[in-house]
Amino acid sequence: MPLPSTVIGSFPKPSYLHIPDWFKTSHTGTFTENYNRFLETSSKAETEDLIMRATKEIIDIQAEAGIDVISDGELRRESYILHFCRALKGFDFHNLFSKNCRDGACVTDVPRIVGQVTPRESEAWVWKEWKFSQDLSTLPMKITIPGPMTIINSTEDQYYYDDKALGKIFAKIINSEIKALVFAGCKYIQVDEPVLMRFPDEALEYGIDQLSTCFDGVTSDVVKAVHLCCGYPSYLDQDDYKKADKDGYLRLADRLDAAGFDEISIEDAHRHNDLSLFEHFKKSKVVLGVVKIASSKVESVEEIRSRLKQVLTVLPAERLVVAPDCGLGFLPTDLAKQKLFNMVQAAKSLP
Repeated sequence: MPLPSTVIGSFPKPSYLHIPDWFKTSHTGTFTENYNRFLETSSKAETEDLIMRATKEIIDIQAEAGIDVISDGELRRESYILHFCRALKGFDFHNLFSKNCRDGACVTDVPRIVGQVTPRESEAWVWKEWKFSQDLSTLPMKITIPGPMTIINSTEDQYYYDDKALGKIFAKIINSEIKALVFAGCKYIQVDEPVLMRFPDEALEYGIDQLSTCFDGVTSDVVKAVHLCCGYPSYLDQDDYKKADKDGYLRLADRLDAAGFDEISIEDAHRHNDLSLFEHFKKSKVVLGVVKIASSKVESVEEIRSRLKQVLTVLPAERLVVAPDCGLGFLPTDLAKQKLFNMVQAAKSLP
């Protein structure tokens, strides 16, 4: 049977959309500093017009490729994490802290938590971004939100000094945003929590439980998805970067499957998982990454189809969804488009 398809989140920003992001290298400062300058100097009205234009282009690419559940490309975000944090009080985005992140995978300048973390606005805000994008398409629009452990590992806490307690605060804020999304009509909500893969002990101790509470009170007609990738490189086609141990999927699989999520999104294209992993997902659907997101090599339709057939020997077709490994922000648009077209062709061609 044809398999459904989706994307994970980010797309490359078109050249006319001058929003700095962490996919682009810069010789004039960190992407956070560049985004600070962008906020200070750009015209909000003009930027919104360009975001609408760019979002429509990204939607059209996905529609043409045949993607079933699409995203807005995360085009207004400098990163999927910090965009969310900028809507919260308690962060200092100007006096940055040099931090070793992702279990030693990178050192980067991050914002500091210097006060009580609370929403800046009295009302939820993420649903407005979803509605803006959903109004541009008849296809179902997925929204993505960073998870508690990933936010904490991507910032420097100089106020709470307690990751577990801080995670509960973020989970409560995320839950409020998700409930507002549901009320607005959003049916596909994905929480991105790749840091679970970097720290599986903490994930098992409290991370998965906190991730689950992000969806407290969500009705059964809403798809509750979580995404756990193994990490990005510093540049396209880098092959010596430190990824999370893929055995982390095996360590976390049973707990993730029992936590009440509808979909578990994992990498598989960059390095194939042992087929025994899929035996552990007895309740959740698996969103399987079948194209690499940091390689300029375009996977062929037959290559993708062959891997899907292997996974289908273990996992029932009704519990398999096809996607890229992660967001596509590193890729030139033409490469991202070709990978999606081949991915969908492979997914739809299965008997």
